[in-house]
Amino acid sequence: MLLRSQVGGDQLNLLARGWLLAVDHVFIPYGNPLSSGGNAAGGMTTLLVALPLFLWRDHRAPTVLILLFHIAAYALLDRIVHRDLGARARLPFALLYWLNPWRLYHSAFLWNPNYLFLFGALHLWAIRRQREQRYFWASLVLALSLLLSFQIHPSALLLLGSAGLLWLRRSFRVHWAGIRIGTALGILPLIPWALAVGQHPEISAANQGFLFRGLIYLFPLLRGLLYWLRHASLSIGGKMAVFDFTPDFGAAADVWATPLAQALAALGAVTMLAVLVANLRLGKKIVRRGWLRRLPVDVSRKSGRRFLEEYAVWTFLAAVVVYCGAPTTVMNWQGLVILHAAVLPPLLWVNALLRTRHARRTRRILCGGAAVAFLLLIVQTFGATHYRCAGRKGLDLALRSDHPMLHELHIVDRCPLPLDRPGGWWPDVLPETASPLLP
Repeated sequence: MLLRSQVGGDQLNLLARGWLLAVDHVFIPYGNPLSSGGNAAGGMTTLLVALPLFLWRDHRAPTVLILLFHIAAYALLDRIVHRDLGARARLPFALLYWLNPWRLYHSAFLWNPNYLFLFGALHLWAIRRQREQRYFWASLVLALSLLLSFQIHPSALLLLGSAGLLWLRRSFRVHWAGIRIGTALGILPLIPWALAVGQHPEISAANQGFLFRGLIYLFPLLRGLLYWLRHASLSIGGKMAVFDFTPDFGAAADVWATPLAQALAALGAVTMLAVLVANLRLGKKIVRRGWLRRLPVDVSRKSGRRFLEEYAVWTFLAAVVVYCGAPTTVMNWQGLVILHAAVLPPLLWVNALLRTRHARRTRRILCGGAAVAFLLLIVQTFGATHYRCAGRKGLDLALRSDHPMLHELHIVDRCPLPLDRPGGWWPDVLPETASPLLP
């Protein structure tokens, strides 16, 4: 998937920032344009994209770092699952998280939300680490990761909301010196951005939508809650489910391959029912226990499962609060940062079933789910939007100019883009140069 990843508008905006720093030593202190207006605060995306380009001048170089972030996130979460739920839970977690089609799809192309999986894992680790007592380094990591992730994509506000609710109900403790130092370090990349805002106020102008839109219209809120269920299932949507095998295999193959891929996607959608049952089961359990009652510290020593239940429920409630206040309609990528929390309810249910007389049937269902996930991986790799050149609803853009970046990063070499088109699109920070640039 990484080798086949393609470049669209969002990717060109990111690559332009990295290119300017790696080649021209020009630092862009703000991120991509946002759907709510303005640009993402801080220059974290510039740094994350530029650093790999110093080593490999290819548009896929930053994606290698994204993949490494996903591997690190899985390793960290797997360790937590092993410690709190036991070795038996590791295989179901591998299916629900590592083979999750949402995580797989977003692990191999360049995009802001794709970096956030590691920050979600660090969020859980830092809070779980301080369940019983405060630690300097865990608090530093928590504060620093919250600030840096917000500079990558505003959906990191979900992590802040989760940490805030869990802290208010004293589910974990913090080391205030670690919080202060982590906050100070996280603010450093914002200093150039603040200076840039003074000269160009438009980069901070969020002028789309209005606060509490989700609470007034309800649909944006319900849409966000639906993605909580979808992200933990095999139900895919958006560009993930737009298949076209014509660019690689021809129109004759696409005639039968695309309907089969769509049927497979429909089969994956059925798994949402199981995720819904798992969430209702956990919610009923928490309400019966007393959902406002604080989990005693000594309980966490006996059962990490109780803490993971609490973490999942309060992260979900934080998502409800954030989605209520969101100024725009919630999109599928905005919940990716808490995907690790969304898979906890089905994981807890499956782990419980594996200890009952239904264990054999549960293992068979898991094997079937793994087979569907693997087939989804294959069809997405060769037919989904971000992993094929052009095709049905592809990422191909008509650009109004040419630029050395398009050639040195092998963008137009791998998938030709229409160039020199009057009225075409252009990255927001890349200076235009008259064509032709290259022989």
